[in-house]
Amino acid sequence: MNFSKKLLLSFLAGIAIACGGLIFLLIKSLDSSSIVSIIASYSFSVGLLLVLFFGLWLFTGKIGYVFEGKFSIFDYLIMFLGNFVGAMLIGYLAYFILKNTSIYELNYISTFDKTEGFKFWNLLQSGIFCGMFVYGAVEAFKIKKLHVSIRIILVVALIGTFVVLKLNHCIANIFYFSFANLWSWKGLLFIFVNTLANSIGAIILNSLKLLVLKFVHKS
Repeated sequence: MNFSKKLLLSFLAGIAIACGGLIFLLIKSLDSSSIVSIIASYSFSVGLLLVLFFGLWLFTGKIGYVFEGKFSIFDYLIMFLGNFVGAMLIGYLAYFILKNTSIYELNYISTFDKTEGFKFWNLLQSGIFCGMFVYGAVEAFKIKKLHVSIRIILVVALIGTFVVLKLNHCIANIFYFSFANLWSWKGLLFIFVNTLANSIGAIILNSLKLLVLKFVHKS
């Protein structure tokens, strides 16, 4: 696969996750009730489902396999760059179109609170668990023995749950920061730590999977 195709797949993945974030905000802005908030949270999974069905390159969906040698370091850099640009593009489009709406206000307040209340260890913990949920969703979707409807339900359940728990996903946050137009050195540091944490979480689960498989084969 050439560079331009890799970059395109990564760019589209960033757009897909940003669309999931936008759907989440649109639904959540309709009502302040907990039921609507839960529905909005699970609707965010549309983003990852688009990534999985179309074979797009999402950094958080593939970083867990770093020790399996499926992708090079250069591939991961392309993924993150493409994801970043795609998510940022949708974020700023939303900003210019929706900046005078309740949707923007909702996102602005949430994003502002993230940066102002930024605590390294809390973000690291949140990001690690989020990375685990995303890795689990990707793995669940790969179980071809299951009917596609069951795999979709598993993805929705895992992704929706991490949103309900308010865990931090780096690519989604790139969209939220862009939509809020709140980029600063704090925002960049937040995304850096978030990306590192998501990666650690995914790698931990993948490492556990490989250990289990190694033990099973030895047995």
